[in-house]
Amino acid sequence: MKFDIVPEFISCILLALIGVYMLSEKKTSSLKEAVFKITLVVALIANVNKILSTYTIANSVRVTVLFSAYVNTLFYFSIALLTMLLSITTYIIMFESRYEERRLKTMCIIALIYFLIESALIVANLSTGWLFYIDAQKNYHHGVLYAIHIIFLAIAVFNITFVGFLEWKHIKKSFRLILFSLPVIGICIGVLKHFYPDSILMGTITAFSVLSIFISGEQQRGRVDPLTEIPNREAFFNDIARLCFKKKRFRIINVGLQNFKQVNGQFGQRLGDELLLGIAEYFSTFCTHAMVYRTSGVQFTLVVTQPDDEEYEECFKKIIDRFNGSWNSECGPVEMRIRIADIEYPAHGENVDEIIASLEYATRIAKNDPHGKPVRFSQCMKEEFSRRNYVIAQMEKALREDLFFLNIQPVYDIQQQRFTGGEVLLRLTEDNGMPISPAEFIPIAIENGIATKLGLMVMEKVCRFLQENRDVDIGWLSINVSSQQDEFDETVSHLEMLLEQYGIEPQRIKLEITEMVLLEDLERAHTTMDELNKRGIGVYLDDFGTGYSNLVNVMTLPFECVKIDKGFIRGIANNPKSSGMLQTIVSGLKSMNVIALAEGVETEEQDNIVRELNINRIQGYYYARPMPTDEFVWLIRQYCPIESKPTEAN
Repeated sequence: MKFDIVPEFISCILLALIGVYMLSEKKTSSLKEAVFKITLVVALIANVNKILSTYTIANSVRVTVLFSAYVNTLFYFSIALLTMLLSITTYIIMFESRYEERRLKTMCIIALIYFLIESALIVANLSTGWLFYIDAQKNYHHGVLYAIHIIFLAIAVFNITFVGFLEWKHIKKSFRLILFSLPVIGICIGVLKHFYPDSILMGTITAFSVLSIFISGEQQRGRVDPLTEIPNREAFFNDIARLCFKKKRFRIINVGLQNFKQVNGQFGQRLGDELLLGIAEYFSTFCTHAMVYRTSGVQFTLVVTQPDDEEYEECFKKIIDRFNGSWNSECGPVEMRIRIADIEYPAHGENVDEIIASLEYATRIAKNDPHGKPVRFSQCMKEEFSRRNYVIAQMEKALREDLFFLNIQPVYDIQQQRFTGGEVLLRLTEDNGMPISPAEFIPIAIENGIATKLGLMVMEKVCRFLQENRDVDIGWLSINVSSQQDEFDETVSHLEMLLEQYGIEPQRIKLEITEMVLLEDLERAHTTMDELNKRGIGVYLDDFGTGYSNLVNVMTLPFECVKIDKGFIRGIANNPKSSGMLQTIVSGLKSMNVIALAEGVETEEQDNIVRELNINRIQGYYYARPMPTDEFVWLIRQYCPIESKPTEAN
């Protein structure tokens, strides 16, 4: 007899490759991985046995009867053992994280019973020949029950499929397809066997089964956080997409650990990992309708399906109450502070992108709240978020199409009794012609990471404006810089390039910064400001008196001018203490040769007080409102007309 055993050799190679891949991993195995590894080894042994048994049948004259009987008996036994292990492995995957389920234990016992029955038949075959027997001429013959291993394998596949239907809601989506493809694979191989009866495909069936389970495991591993063994960010996005596609109502709770970095630093990474495991375990069990994910290092996200409002509110409060208490560790109780936010589908977003964006917005608000109050996404917040997105879209369009424009608020010099410069203010108009307030779009630009880009654009517009109006004694223009220290250094470098490109004297540009820009590294800021002063670019301290600034830093850093905030100016008319404090500040600034500039002077009374205090410069509506650049040029010409200078042809 001749048989085609090439598929069996290919199956052995495939199983061996899977084994090598799993051996190369050093991580500790979970229960399902440990059982799968045993199944893999048994599958490889069964395939080798099938190849050997086929060889003994085809070459009966070359082997002894005892050896042939041993090899074929071992084949039947290995297939019986493999069928049981494949069943148990599949059940464990189906009931992952629910190992205490009674149905899992029942099905594992049934698989064991089938194995014991088949093992008893294999042992009985030694005397009965029910499965196979070898005659005196060493010829192999099928017994009446020779196909028992196929029958038991078919029963196992049926049981697995049946349990799969019963556990449909609990089975992961990626495993469902693989689970119900097994019967189809078996049928296809059976048809192939019918048309090619000389092909040995038993090992191919088992190899495909093992490969299917392996692929499912790898898919799940890519969706599981390796530390906590709960679903990760990718799984969260996939599950949200699935729920949105089915139009099922759900709610999302985002929980961020605020002080985990300090806990890690104080107690060590090992205890930090232990706490994360404890928190993940708590979230995995505290609500029957909640799916939990670790969406970042210190962030857990819960998706609550079928949310009964009363039950959901209890769950939400339960989380807050739990984190108001302490978490036990080997080093004692540990306090964990959280920021928490929640949203609802479809009330707060109609698709995946909208719901994720709304969640990120709510989380950002929660993160920025110094009191750590829960953020419950509401209709009002949804409208604010929509407005924010609209403003971002308007800014991006304005950047692309150069729709931003400049206004300038003149600054009056008391000693020279004229306008000697001005503050550059960025302006933006909506598509409908309505202006968007800088108080609205500037904070959004900073938050969205495009403030630096806006700053660079403003500097170029200012340099171009100064170049185009060389014949006007504009004096200086100040530009607001709203960025962190690294971006401030980049801004300075870009400004120097623009000054050279447009041929602008450095003294004509001033940079306005708030103290918060510099607090990150005062020594580095001092160095940067010294370099600016050497080049003639003055630095103004903006918003002095708002609660952030203090005289110590003013004395430490080489500012050319300090702008006293309008809030300070507003109160001096009715508050003698404010006036006295301001007098002290102005005297201190003068002693350091720092220019004092009063912002927000709006009345004659405020103007008189500011002049009595000998403040150098005044900016406010009492003198001039912010105005378009051409009006600013006209105003400067009225106060300080000079003859136009001829320009050279390019």
